[in-house]
Amino acid sequence: MTNGPRGQTGQSRLIDCAVHPQVNQPDDLRAFMDEPWRSRPFPRPERYYYPALDGEFLEKTGSDGLAGSDPAAMAACLFDEHRTDRAILLPLTRGLLPDIDLGSAVCQATNRWLSDTWLTSHNDHGRYAGTIRVNPDDAPSAIVEIERYASDPRFVAVAVPMQARSPYGQRQYFPIWEAAAAHGLPVMIKLDGGSGVDFWPTAVGYPHHYVEYSTLAPINYAYHLISFIAEGTFARLRDLRIVFTDGGHDMLGPLVWRMDKIWRPTRNETPWVKELPSTTVMRHVRFCARRFEGPVRDDQAERWHSLSKTAELVLFASSYPYHDTLDPGTALDTMQRDCREAVASANAEALFVFEGLLEAA
Repeated sequence: MTNGPRGQTGQSRLIDCAVHPQVNQPDDLRAFMDEPWRSRPFPRPERYYYPALDGEFLEKTGSDGLAGSDPAAMAACLFDEHRTDRAILLPLTRGLLPDIDLGSAVCQATNRWLSDTWLTSHNDHGRYAGTIRVNPDDAPSAIVEIERYASDPRFVAVAVPMQARSPYGQRQYFPIWEAAAAHGLPVMIKLDGGSGVDFWPTAVGYPHHYVEYSTLAPINYAYHLISFIAEGTFARLRDLRIVFTDGGHDMLGPLVWRMDKIWRPTRNETPWVKELPSTTVMRHVRFCARRFEGPVRDDQAERWHSLSKTAELVLFASSYPYHDTLDPGTALDTMQRDCREAVASANAEALFVFEGLLEAA
């Protein structure tokens, strides 16, 4: 086979770190819920705010249901076209819900559904791994979910929404990160709003257009990242790893340079931060690649990847089945071999603990 990343770039393995399966029909999740939640109304999976102009999803990714619900279509894209060796499944939930218990019930049902379907009946090939969805507003319930699935080798990470009621470094969230770190599970932070009672998608309110939302929403990671550092979460949890799954790596350099500069004369305010924030980021934080980040000209790309530490910080993620699903050939073909192999697989293999070993196809 000559299509896909191996034919174009020659790297030997590919791990897709963010694939988003969906239930077949909007109410299918109810079968995995206990009462009274099974009978309670809650939002459908669709994202109501800022839909992409040409459609939110790739065509023909759900044969008789929602996009991303067809196992055959997903396997064809990931394994035949992209030549993926492994894929981490990160299902979305239903946004921030005003009833915290209901939000936790949706996360619990999502984990049950993922375990019983995509990680079992749709996983004969053994290439899928899963994420444990937890409600950050309900730390006790989140910890129960982590403990329930942490010993299941099919689950390799914990996932929370980018949208939150407070920056994630603040102390009410600490028990969740502590539980994840104790089990060696990275925490993946994913844009997951648009159907619940989410806060503004920018720091100053609601933009009017999709182009504004799409440009600005991923940058919200900055609030969580700076909070993790300043509040001392990383200093207390040396084994905690955070993955921002919606890009923004191209904005990281100026952001941490700014924090380095301000941290030096204000160290007495945060005495628990013992090292430059930029050093902390290299140890604790990773980003999933997204489309349109960095230069596309070959004569500029190598210098860009070197300056931005792409080989150290970036993981490949297709974000299938969304309209901007990232083709690995396009994503990796501006990189030199060592950088390309780090992004394609080596960084993920160093971060996630996968069950067993798969031979490269």
